[in-house]
Amino acid sequence: MDIFERAVNASTQAVRKVKDVVQPELVAEPRKAAEPAHRHNLDLDALQRAGFITPRKAHTRLAEEYRLIKRPLLMNAFGKGAAVIENGNIVVITSALPGEGKTFTSLNLAMSIAQERDSTVLLVDADMVERTLSKQLGLGDATGLSDLLSDESLDVADVIVSTNVPSLRIIPAGTPRGGLTELLTSEQMEHLIRELASRYDDRVILFDTPPLLATSQAQVLADLAGQTLVVVREGKTPQSAVEEAVDLLDEDKVVGLVLNNCSRLSSGSYYGGYYGSRPERED
Repeated sequence: MDIFERAVNASTQAVRKVKDVVQPELVAEPRKAAEPAHRHNLDLDALQRAGFITPRKAHTRLAEEYRLIKRPLLMNAFGKGAAVIENGNIVVITSALPGEGKTFTSLNLAMSIAQERDSTVLLVDADMVERTLSKQLGLGDATGLSDLLSDESLDVADVIVSTNVPSLRIIPAGTPRGGLTELLTSEQMEHLIRELASRYDDRVILFDTPPLLATSQAQVLADLAGQTLVVVREGKTPQSAVEEAVDLLDEDKVVGLVLNNCSRLSSGSYYGGYYGSRPERED
């Protein structure tokens, strides 16, 4: 065997050794997303009777109106809008005052997004005082957001609840406790937002928050989110309250208004304008 053949053989053996070392990492399966620790079957019949959109009522007038509302949100969430929005898949849903229908809007929007073929939705009850959403869904006593922010031993997967709506996950409000504003302004909350925004490429995260003029908690969350929806109830919310609420939000962020209990159909669908939602509901 000449020098050239010995060199080729030595090189081949070296390549095989390197391949044996690196190959396991090259063919390793991607990290699987953690499965939710809990499952809860939503009472879809009760929700339907209460006026909410469900998979069984996906072709109603209300469902169609929420399709108009969600479309620009999804465009912004997945970088298909006019500009790329930081944390665009994090959406805060709030109102100026109590009783405007923000929880009604949050749940209907989540149900509508859950019908998308290429998207999933995580609905977070961030109104940790009233906990209206959690109570509505039968999760009033479940471990949730307040526990996650208070207990460093908990992982986000420990508080995510899967449901019988396949693409819908929920984080309940959690255990009532004091210092909620401080929890929302903590580093733990900022870390949670970053994790939720980047963990799943196909997921939209909706935060149902307190009214803007009732506490400072919604403003804190809106500062971390990429998009904010302010629910306005026709015939009830004073214009001055809407203006005051919107003034609290970062003018560089995407802000949309949803007109609830609307007596007329919306004239068009454009983000940053008004969308019509007819049923009269209060939180």
